[in-house]
Amino acid sequence: MANIVDKTNQIGRKTTELAANMIPVSMQNNGLMTPKDKRLVDSLNRQRTRLTRPVSVNDLEPGFYSGGVMLKDVPLIDGLTGYNEWLIEVSKTVTGAQLITATQVATGSTWRKVIDLAPTALSHPTVWSKVTTETILWAGSADLAVGTKLTLVDNMYNYDGLIVNYYFDGVSNSARLQASRADALTGVPSLLFWDGMNMSSTLSDGVLNMEFFEAYLEKVDNTHLKFSSFNHIVANLAKGTAVYNTGNGDFMISQIIGVR
Repeated sequence: MANIVDKTNQIGRKTTELAANMIPVSMQNNGLMTPKDKRLVDSLNRQRTRLTRPVSVNDLEPGFYSGGVMLKDVPLIDGLTGYNEWLIEVSKTVTGAQLITATQVATGSTWRKVIDLAPTALSHPTVWSKVTTETILWAGSADLAVGTKLTLVDNMYNYDGLIVNYYFDGVSNSARLQASRADALTGVPSLLFWDGMNMSSTLSDGVLNMEFFEAYLEKVDNTHLKFSSFNHIVANLAKGTAVYNTGNGDFMISQIIGVR
């Protein structure tokens, strides 16, 4: 017991001594600060510098910045005039190479590029490359009847693209349905359409079937899509015949993914 008391007193004396010597506090070292004070210091260290004069993001020193119309050489985005608030982060190596990350405040979309002052044989993304993220907006596991309404977990207008993962008569595939429009942050047409095909596994002189389908998703509102139509064609290439909509086949939508 005496040994434990001695050790405790020794630790106490050392702690008092260290506190008197003002241990420096950094992002990596909290010294003797309380967790609350450390969070405040971290917040101050991460404070962004507001850029209020014309400056190219390529010329910024390492750090965290924010800016708007004064920023030059930010990613060019068609149809987004006026949505020009950016959060910029710059990192630099000892050789001078820079990694610049730019996040657009209006959409939350992020771009990155590398400026390498001494390029090697390695390839670097010296132009802006968009960092894409994917969010599962809807998921299912059963055949869909025409007229089924799908409820998305988020507003589809928040995304640059919609990817539909589907299954059709033994074949799994995906289709990207939505593309941005120049007159809005994102554009979702009122009717989303895609098609696909499948080759029969039975190949003979009398049977060489190919199946084709057309699927339609109708926009009900910002968070709902309706499976509005499905057309199915079976063509026998060996005989030169075709049958239209004789049963919809085995079709399922497994996921709708938002991409931005």
